[in-house]
Amino acid sequence: MSASREKSKRKAEAANPVPAAKQKKGMSKSLKTALGIVCAVLVIAVVVFFTMLTTGFFEQHTTAAVVNGHSITPATLNYYYQTAYQTLSNQMGDFLSYMIDSETPLDEQYYDEEAGTTWADVLTEQALTSASSTYAVYDEALANGFTLTDEDEANIDSTVSMYDYYATAYGYGSADAFLAAQYGTGCNTKNYRDYLEVNTLAGNYAQHVNDSFTYSADDLKAEYEADPSQYDTVNYRLFTITSSMFEETDDEDALKQQQEQMASEMAAAAQNNEAAFIASALKNASESAKESYQDESYTLRTGNGYASCPESLADWLYDTARQEGDTTYVENSSGYYVAYFISRDNNDYGMPNVRHILISVSDTTDEEAMAEAQAKAEDILTQFEAGEQTEDAFAALAQENSADNAEAGGLYENIYPGQMVDAFNDWCYDPARQVGDTGIIQTNYGYHVMYFCGRGDNLRDYLVESALREADYTAWNDAVTADAAYTTNSLGMHFTTK
Repeated sequence: MSASREKSKRKAEAANPVPAAKQKKGMSKSLKTALGIVCAVLVIAVVVFFTMLTTGFFEQHTTAAVVNGHSITPATLNYYYQTAYQTLSNQMGDFLSYMIDSETPLDEQYYDEEAGTTWADVLTEQALTSASSTYAVYDEALANGFTLTDEDEANIDSTVSMYDYYATAYGYGSADAFLAAQYGTGCNTKNYRDYLEVNTLAGNYAQHVNDSFTYSADDLKAEYEADPSQYDTVNYRLFTITSSMFEETDDEDALKQQQEQMASEMAAAAQNNEAAFIASALKNASESAKESYQDESYTLRTGNGYASCPESLADWLYDTARQEGDTTYVENSSGYYVAYFISRDNNDYGMPNVRHILISVSDTTDEEAMAEAQAKAEDILTQFEAGEQTEDAFAALAQENSADNAEAGGLYENIYPGQMVDAFNDWCYDPARQVGDTGIIQTNYGYHVMYFCGRGDNLRDYLVESALREADYTAWNDAVTADAAYTTNSLGMHFTTK
């Protein structure tokens, strides 16, 4: 093609562009802009999503469960979950470490491996059950016009504000951060306050209902007379005969005969002879247990209610024909029980009222510290004896010196059996105790200077009324929570802490 014809072709192409379908493919500027915007939005969305994950947004704003018509968030359920765990810990004490490894998440530890149930599953169910019952009582309280008092609100404020102190003390940036660390992501002062308000109102209303039940003297008398064994207590001695006291043998029948022979001979020899029972227990005890049986109180059981006695012995101990000095022996799963009856108590007397001054010792194995505490207790008692020797004078000394209950002058009223540690309880319940008696006792808290104020409410009436009140409250609570229920939301439950 000549140069002139090539030049003419280029001019024609410039004047008539190639149709779009035949142009070289490429991305337009507008499309690039649109895609850029989409990418930016996606990046922002991802950032926002992960921010929500890490800051507790989902824990605070999704629904983990609906309990009695109330939607509760994962953060709120965490409070009930941790309370369930703490309740288990309090019940089991040191034994909890044998069941749960504190270093491993609870949803990785089986409660029942065969059923595939983890400890997290168990505690979550307890949390949901507790929440549904709490909200049922909460709704009942609102329906009856029950509200939080100014004192309740002040107590809640005080509880919440304490977390500012904890946050500072333990190096957290804020109370919200501390609550999140303790209870789970998303937990903060706002939802913790809401949790406290619901539980405080429900708890107060339940206590109000419990206190509202009243019983006349005739009610108490009729209830006691219907079944005295439910309220009386017995004192007796008990010895357990087991296979470890005999030479090993594969002949189970022969072993059983040996056990029964020992039991029958011991019961016969100890009839109406408590000293013989004590001596026989020491003689027959296995070598590894003899040191324990050298203490004469080792076989003694005092203040035992019917339900606290061995099932196979309870009816015998509570038989109205039972007399002091009676003995018996009964078979049990490991051998035989041999029992010596001392007395039955109808608990028809006033519970003791006492004042005490505690000289506390943090480590009672520290002989020097205990000696100092004892010297101080003796000095305080000397001061009291040198003065007016009145209850008011003792109360004043308690306010100045006691490490326990000082504001009330060391006063404890209506002390029921077993409420205090043994030495304290024994001093209070000594039958010879008279108003104005004083003394010094040692416990695992240190030394106590004691003052006997007298006797208060009747113990038997207290036991009967407590049983009636518990039955009435249980019936009320069962009725209120009968329809308590919950449903879970899988998305929200995913954000609970386990």
